[in-house]
Amino acid sequence: MSEVATDFYEFEVRLVRRLGNDVYWVQLDPVNELPAYSAGQYLMLELEDGSLCPFSIASSPLQDVLELHIRRLPGHNEADKIISHLKHRSIVRLQMPFGRCLLTKSLRPAAFIAGGTGFAPFHSIIKTALMDGDKRPLLLYWGAQTSQDLYLLEEPNEWAEAADNLTYVPVLSGIDPDWQGRKGFVHHAFMLDHDDISEMDIYVAGSEPMVMSVYQDLLDRGVNKDNIHSDIIHIKQQFGQL
Repeated sequence: MSEVATDFYEFEVRLVRRLGNDVYWVQLDPVNELPAYSAGQYLMLELEDGSLCPFSIASSPLQDVLELHIRRLPGHNEADKIISHLKHRSIVRLQMPFGRCLLTKSLRPAAFIAGGTGFAPFHSIIKTALMDGDKRPLLLYWGAQTSQDLYLLEEPNEWAEAADNLTYVPVLSGIDPDWQGRKGFVHHAFMLDHDDISEMDIYVAGSEPMVMSVYQDLLDRGVNKDNIHSDIIHIKQQFGQL
């Protein structure tokens, strides 16, 4: 897919629904034909003031709609404005596709380390891989503060039950008295579970501090930087920051 997208596409806002504590599931229907894109890419949503805001595409290219997972953080007025914009607009404009964090052609195990709504691009990639019958081992580690922040908890559980090649491990880093699962930093759980990660394709998505922390820890464990995939890392490499 092209890295440069200049055309605007119009979409109808079909659904804006709250999930968990502060995440909104947004569904957009193309007014005309759905632009081609690859699982794992992102789009730029035009806001009311004409500025553009990036969001990972959470739906699969095999679907005929676009889905976004948008987190609303308390005290962040910009997120409130975006949600309000979507709720009160019947038509929005966006540019797409962008990003190179795509599933490789390799048959090596693919590990996905997600923080919060960093799950969105992996929702697209994994859903597409399963629909395509991809047989490589798929490892999903999804980290969040509380169980409520795992806003689509049941879906990856259902994937793991239905697909022999998918392992799903949710990990909480915050205080949640009712949680009986893994605790701590999500990438630490991944590295504890796997002694040799040098022959995996590893995908990382989340906040920039989280991604960069995981990237450095993976390098320290001997993972080749070419085997670590993230749009944040790719952008930093492009601008000579890594």
